[in-house]
Parts: sequence; structure tokens; C-alpha cells
Amino acid sequence: MRILITGTTGGIGGAVKAAALSRGHEAVEVNRSDFDAPVAADGLDALVFCTGTCPVKPVALTSDELFAETFRVNCLLFMRLMRQIVAEKLYSPSGMKVVAVSSVSAVEGWPGGAAYCASKGALSALCRAMHAELAPKGISVAAVEPRYVKTAMFDRCAGRMGVDPALARAPGDLAAEILDLIGG
Repeated sequence: MRILITGTTGGIGGAVKAAALSRGHEAVEVNRSDFDAPVAADGLDALVFCTGTCPVKPVALTSDELFAETFRVNCLLFMRLMRQIVAEKLYSPSGMKVVAVSSVSAVEGWPGGAAYCASKGALSALCRAMHAELAPKGISVAAVEPRYVKTAMFDRCAGRMGVDPALARAPGDLAAEILDLIGG
């Protein structure tokens, strides 16, 4: 299986890449700095979008720029990538499975998380809309909304969320679930 994975320099994306390789799949990496360049891969069987940012700011201190940048990273980069894949038919002739890593924060708010929660809610909704549009082409699109995953980003946000860091699960556990979802 040829899997495009974003965010491989982070905890979840890195775990997905490691799990995919351990299962004998080909991992094609795209990281945040690569999003302005065209994807140089075709025949993709799957995409796992793990790119994200989680600013922690009270509403009164959340600037328009911070809000826009959070949406750019968490939603717009996914939209750009999907637009290119679909427009250029970079997916396998038999179709493609797409999983975007959203968050439980898509449906649960926390102090200082307005931009993050809104962007993850938008990402989940974007996946539902894309699935409705692209399923006839054989492209399945879904968001996963994990509760807590032990990453550096989670560690930065846990205190504001009022969450005990011990409740977070390992990124490898989520990676295995994602690969199972895409049939890998």
C-alpha cells in the first residue's frame, strides 16, 4: 500500500509512518514546509493527515492572525492537499482511503482552546463533506477524533485543558487504529 502521511516529524505522524513501514507499506512524506510544492506521488492508496497546531490563548488574546494561522495549518493545508490529489488523480485507480487526525476538541471545548477547537471542528466537518462528494470516485474520507494522545503538543495543552497527562495514550496505539481504518 502506498500511503501519503503528513506531519511525520510529530508524534502521531511519526508513529503512523513507523507503523506503516513496519507493516511493509510505502510511506510518502509531506511535511508543513512541503505544502507549497506539488505532491510528487501518484497511485496513492491512502492519505493520513497528521499536520496540526495547537495554540493556547484566552479568547481576549486570540488575534485574527493566530486564528487564521490555526485554520491554515489544521484545515486549509488538508484542503489544498486533497484538491491536488483529486484534481490530478493522484489516487489509485481502485480508490483511496483518507483519514484526517482531528481531535475530541472538535466537540469538547476547553479554556484557551477556541482557535484549536474551532479548527478541529471544521476539519471534522470538512471530512464529512468531502466524503459525501468523493465517495462515488472511490475515495473514502473520515476524521478520527482521539481524546488524548501523548505528544509534545498534548503536553503543551494538557494543563490548560485540565487533563491529567497520565490519561493520554501512546501515539503508536492511535497509529495502529488509523492503519486498521485504511485497511493497512
